[in-house]
Amino acid sequence: MKKILITGGFGKIAKYFIKNFEEKYKITVADIITDNHTFSDRILIERVDLSDAAACMKLCKGIDIVIHLAGIANPDSTFDEVLKANIIATKNIFESAVKAGCKKIIYASSAQTIEGYSEDIQVNKNMSVRPKNLYGVSKCFGEALGAYYAFQKKISLICLRIGAYEFPQDFTEMNARDLSAYLHPDDFNQLLAGCIETENIQYEILNAISNNTYKRLDISQSKEKVGYQPKANAFELFKLKK
Repeated sequence: MKKILITGGFGKIAKYFIKNFEEKYKITVADIITDNHTFSDRILIERVDLSDAAACMKLCKGIDIVIHLAGIANPDSTFDEVLKANIIATKNIFESAVKAGCKKIIYASSAQTIEGYSEDIQVNKNMSVRPKNLYGVSKCFGEALGAYYAFQKKISLICLRIGAYEFPQDFTEMNARDLSAYLHPDDFNQLLAGCIETENIQYEILNAISNNTYKRLDISQSKEKVGYQPKANAFELFKLKK
């Protein structure tokens, strides 16, 4: 069984992935706030502040793959907020994964890296980053840092530009523009599994949204590189025509 470390392990993305894959992988979850009653006995729980480099090093020992989901995901974040949670913590976990001999890092980037483009433009991974806020800037940093470690330190690294991840039952009022970036949790679980299992990737930026009628992000590379086959279409799921 692959040994996987998931940072931000008590967030909704991590919890749903673990619920569906805990029997397939040996999983350690790490978070700054933990609850021993959240997961089954199969899951190892570590309470840790990722701004502590030494703590990150201990976390990564014996791990095959790191899924780095931890961080602040608020477009209105200040620089001081993202500096510790999204920049320093990401540097610490990437560096520790390399030093510990991990094989792969899967990094939770964001569609906010390109949110500065006009809404009528479909963005692909070859277009320059264009963040609209400092949260997006912090995710651009993570992608650039990932390229450094992938090519200079020879670790496999995949950046996933995550769209609007939401369970259908939690649907709130969204317009067509919002739904163009919708990401169904089942689709993202499939994408994560593809990233874990696909070999021979040095560095990739892959877009993570569902099979929406209009797609804010081009997912052709995600399909090609890791076999992503999203099923949900937000425009049909939420009964919007356009």
